[in-house]
Amino acid sequence: MKFDTYTDTSIWIKNRLNTVVSNILFGVILLCVALVFLVNVRVALVVALGIPTSFMIGLIFAEYYGYSLNMLSLLGALLALGMLVDEAIVVGENIYRHMEMGKDNMTAAIDGSVEMFPAVLTATATTIFAFLPILMLTGETGLFMKIIPIMISILLISSLFEAFFFLPIHAKHTFKLNKEGKFTETFWEKNKNLYKMILAFFLKWKYLSLITLLTLIIGGSMVLLKVTKFEFIPEFDTTQVYINGSVGVGHSLEETEKKVEILEKKLLEKFKLGSDIDSISSVIGMKLDGKQLPQNEEFYFQIFVNLQENKPDNFFDIYINPYFSPVYDDTDMTREKIAKEIAHEMREFIKKDAISKNDFKELKVYVPGAGIVKYDIEIAFSGKNETKVLEAIHSIKENLSKIKGVSNVADDLLFGNIDLKFSVNNYGSELGFTETSIVNTLKPYYFKGSFSKMYDENGIVDIVFIGKNKDTKESLDNFWLTVPNGDKKVLLKDIATIDKKESLSQIFKENGVAIKSITASISDSTSDEVYEQLQPTINKLDSSVHLDIKGEQQENQKVKKEMAQAFVIALLLIFIALVWMFDSIVKSLIILSTIPLSIVGVLIGNMLIGINLSMPGLIGIVGLAGVIVNDGIIMMDFIQKAKNLDELKNFALQRLRPILLTSLTTILGLSTLIFFASGQSLILQPMAVALGFGVMFATVLNLYYVPMLYRIIYLNKSK
Repeated sequence: MKFDTYTDTSIWIKNRLNTVVSNILFGVILLCVALVFLVNVRVALVVALGIPTSFMIGLIFAEYYGYSLNMLSLLGALLALGMLVDEAIVVGENIYRHMEMGKDNMTAAIDGSVEMFPAVLTATATTIFAFLPILMLTGETGLFMKIIPIMISILLISSLFEAFFFLPIHAKHTFKLNKEGKFTETFWEKNKNLYKMILAFFLKWKYLSLITLLTLIIGGSMVLLKVTKFEFIPEFDTTQVYINGSVGVGHSLEETEKKVEILEKKLLEKFKLGSDIDSISSVIGMKLDGKQLPQNEEFYFQIFVNLQENKPDNFFDIYINPYFSPVYDDTDMTREKIAKEIAHEMREFIKKDAISKNDFKELKVYVPGAGIVKYDIEIAFSGKNETKVLEAIHSIKENLSKIKGVSNVADDLLFGNIDLKFSVNNYGSELGFTETSIVNTLKPYYFKGSFSKMYDENGIVDIVFIGKNKDTKESLDNFWLTVPNGDKKVLLKDIATIDKKESLSQIFKENGVAIKSITASISDSTSDEVYEQLQPTINKLDSSVHLDIKGEQQENQKVKKEMAQAFVIALLLIFIALVWMFDSIVKSLIILSTIPLSIVGVLIGNMLIGINLSMPGLIGIVGLAGVIVNDGIIMMDFIQKAKNLDELKNFALQRLRPILLTSLTTILGLSTLIFFASGQSLILQPMAVALGFGVMFATVLNLYYVPMLYRIIYLNKSK
């Protein structure tokens, strides 16, 4: 016997884990470096200590509640990294500010922490309130994404606990008023002067500034929304290509294997094992659908083309990942082509050179997706007029195949079974034969029905005949039947006619209605664009044919509706938290108004990075609502003390440093996922882009728009 390893999935898992862990470690270093330069080493050290502390607390609670570490939970932790230090930065910066006021370490630690407790508690609550409604998502999408809001919520609660129990203790023993470095001093001096100058202009020309700002934001949002495309899940590179299909109803496992073996050999001759392809393996009698669930028939097959790992091709993968990975091994990192490109080459080769059109009734070459929906395109047909339904299926298939970016167009009409109808002739009727009696006689020989019964020591035993010619139609011509109520025998062909009709091998039903479906894959396009091009053909179909749009498009509509509901609930919960904090509906609405205005930042981010709006992006927008108001709370908590315009400027200036620091750390924590996402992490890149660019734009709103609107409402008479 020969033993060999042809697929080692541990390599894929190890490399995914390396990527996420190195992203987290690199993000932590970026945060610490930024704090060292923008505050000082001691504050940076205390804030940095809070990161592993929060992670440890979070992991303990995650384990307690039964949530394991996996790709999505680790990516959720990466998303939370930038937000994780916000509480620590705000509390630590405020303690340091109290020390600058002349207080001793003990007093500054207590006063600085107590002063920020309501604001930080509310800010954490609003962020959690924004992510929790995502748990309302139903179906496969909800199951797939639910770990993200749970992981973020657990880590944020952990960071809140750390910021008010451990950080003040560390600050008391560590903080020391040092002369700031030249870079830090120059940086903040320039920023304060610039901020005062711009803020003074906005506050002076308050109405003109407000109208101009709102016009630009609303106008820009409308323009960007018109050109923004929506896709359900972003395309991402994988380490496998799937080839599957059917050789036709009625073929045995052995016959299927022979045809697939020819295809395997041709693939191995054309696509040599080495830098791009690691191995090719097959399973006969089974194929996987889009959700990675098996479908079993003797005439099905599944070929797994296992690819090598991607060769490092960006700054992070080349210079960062090797040094921050727990166990780095680049032995298998030799592939230069993405999986989609390899799949396209294989599809074209098979179509032109590899097989005869008669060898396979169905053959698909595709890159497996996230497994949330079965197929990118899926249309179900039903109707009482079978001919019209089949005509509609043919028309849709023909037009789908012509649309650019659409491939693997197929239907589930598995014709190939032969139905035999026995009709007794006059001679057979005279002898006493009926259709029922004939079928009952044939059952033991052709359907493995019980021929007789007997007893043994274990009880009743069925006697079953299995004829070696049971699958050969010609054997019926020589089948002898005993005449009822007699001992004479006649041939079956003499007393009955046999009509044959091709029929479906499988009949699919939904809610009691028989349906027939078309499926297809899409690449470099969206389901919205495909259905837009297909709509004229759909409009021409006979009115008796009922169409049900399923697949990605159906999930798109469901997710959009549920995300809109989650967004409304998030806004309501955030509004309640803000009213509790400020005891004012107007002040709460001022902060809340920054949320819709910040969405333009998300759209700009998608355009700059070159990605479409997607389901993870929508989740990012909902979560962004809670992150945005954090800086608004910090600003409003101080400026509400102002009694005139000068005090308003001074209080706003005091919030410049914590707002810039929290925004910067959030963006830095997300930066690797925004700019260097690869593999499966591309699924959550739109969420990181939404949070990162949304926070960047909201920072400007919280620094200028919130004080300006506060001045108009509360200090309009101040000069």
